[in-house]
Amino acid sequence: MGLLDRFRSKPAPVRKSGIEDYLEKNMMKDARTPVYSGVSTDLAYKEAILPPVDQNYLEILADRYSHLRTVVTRIASQAVAKEWEFIELGTGDPEEKAAVKRVLRDPTNGNADITGMEFFKAVIRQLEIFDDCWISVVYDRVLDNDGETTGKIVKELWVEDAKHMRFYVDGFGKFLEDKMFDPLTREFMSGTHNKDTGTKLVPMAYFYDVDGEQIPFARDEIIHFNKYSSTARLYGQSPIIGLSKKIETALAIESLQNKVYRLERPPKGFLDIPGHNEESLNRLGEYIAEETRRNPNFIPIISSQEGSNTAKFVSIMPNFDELMMLPYMDRINNDINASYGVMPLVVGDMSGVGGLNSEGEQITIFDRTIRETQRCVELGLIKPLLKLMGIKTWTIRFNDINERNETQYLNNMNLKAQIITQFQNSGIDVDLGEDGELVLPKSAEAVRQDFLRRSQESLEEEEPNERLSTLTELYETSERS
Repeated sequence: MGLLDRFRSKPAPVRKSGIEDYLEKNMMKDARTPVYSGVSTDLAYKEAILPPVDQNYLEILADRYSHLRTVVTRIASQAVAKEWEFIELGTGDPEEKAAVKRVLRDPTNGNADITGMEFFKAVIRQLEIFDDCWISVVYDRVLDNDGETTGKIVKELWVEDAKHMRFYVDGFGKFLEDKMFDPLTREFMSGTHNKDTGTKLVPMAYFYDVDGEQIPFARDEIIHFNKYSSTARLYGQSPIIGLSKKIETALAIESLQNKVYRLERPPKGFLDIPGHNEESLNRLGEYIAEETRRNPNFIPIISSQEGSNTAKFVSIMPNFDELMMLPYMDRINNDINASYGVMPLVVGDMSGVGGLNSEGEQITIFDRTIRETQRCVELGLIKPLLKLMGIKTWTIRFNDINERNETQYLNNMNLKAQIITQFQNSGIDVDLGEDGELVLPKSAEAVRQDFLRRSQESLEEEEPNERLSTLTELYETSERS
């Protein structure tokens, strides 16, 4: 299905339902403020602001470097791994919930084989690579008895290619309104209405560039948001921009290794045997060349005629250890991990597990990254979408990926149960609060004094110092938990 086909087919009129509070004035997306550095001098884009970097370049780096591709894929898959939940706001209108479920269950309304989960994965991939996500919204028009459009119902959602989407704004980031088009046919026209159909024209706010042709979008037909940009920019600031040279170097290293080991592998070296003259060496030339073509591991034999009686092996292969290639590759990968908030364990690197880089710590940090990504999609996409749909009694929240948290919670509860048992066996009341935290009636010092008092009053001597040490250690452990 072509881009224009999504909009050109005139939908059948639909009746108003309970979702009727979605007039255009409530759907308008405010323009983000000024961008000066991105103003283009290209005549084809004299009226548009371009992204700060070639986005085709960003996508090539993300697709070709396996570690970066793994990082992006892992963030996208984990962010939606446990799907999402509906949260009531007030009455929780079932009709509104059904409308949202329909859109998220089949975002393209059967025009593409994509589920809601696949849709959100594509959204996150756009964010992580370009720091720009563009969602186009296709509507069914609600008509009154006179055929006039009185409202819109969200029909389809599409993840547009960030490499082709542009803002139609001036140099200060303000939307221009001098290009009008028919929202059904996508054709540019003058005036206020299509003279043939009577359709009201709308100003272009965004456009999809196809070989210089502009496919227009109105302000309420696009949801655009960023994840990493912290400045007043229209376009995002992809982490790949700062990593680009390092990724280029990593790709160059991989290319060199591929050529050395597979495509153009030279001999590892040659065997220097004294005593052969130049004539005999020439006679061996063809033989050496043929054997090298047949067997990349073939070791040629030559003579240096240095008068030595000892044969020696002369290496000519690059020494990757000396070139520090592998350590530098690790450094590049660590820089990528740091930029995206992904720990080595998450991408299958077990070398750093232990100590401060323990499994639990790494997964905790990754959980925070995933929650940040989920929150970005919730605020940048879901909130505006619900507004466009007129949904007021429901919101949507992604479920946490808390496999590690659940395990850690059970482990903590087991430890706390042991602590409570130990204290209670010593005659000290310790309980578990509603929030799952230990409730100690006294300070650590008071606990120690109480234990000593009880021990002194007891007729049995049960090594109080040893027991006191154990209880103190357990108490300190509980505080850390």
